[in-house]
Amino acid sequence: YAAEGKALEAKMQEFQTRAAAAQEGWAKKEQSLANEYNKLQNDAAKLQQEYEKGLITTLKAQERQAELQKKGESIQTRMTALQTTVQTEGQKLQTEEQALAEEQMVLMNKFQDLTRRAINEINGDKRYKMIINAVSVVDAEPSLNISDLVLAKVDELYSAAE
Repeated sequence: YAAEGKALEAKMQEFQTRAAAAQEGWAKKEQSLANEYNKLQNDAAKLQQEYEKGLITTLKAQERQAELQKKGESIQTRMTALQTTVQTEGQKLQTEEQALAEEQMVLMNKFQDLTRRAINEINGDKRYKMIINAVSVVDAEPSLNISDLVLAKVDELYSAAE
């Protein structure tokens, strides 16, 4: 059972690493496009100033304006494509995350069921008056601790169920 739990934990860790890397990559691309757009706006403002000061001909200003407009359209197209990618890939990641959460829930339910069945088998003769599930026991007689026995039975039941 522990191997299955560790495998799931590794899958979840790998997913979290991939999801974080994807989000970081998207943020960098978005920032890069925003920087391009800001530079384009600055270039357009400089062009306007040059034209107003008479430092550039109308024909040259129109050519550069058309060039800047094409760059702006390119940036907008790439931004739209990035947003589509983020939405599509984000939905895939969300679906994968939900599947992993469900897999984790199934594994926990399976463990709880195996533990309950193991305890029922171990205490079938009712020789134990109390079996507790404790996170922390301050002091107890070591001979009263049947945790290893329960875990061994859980492993046995798990192996039999495979």
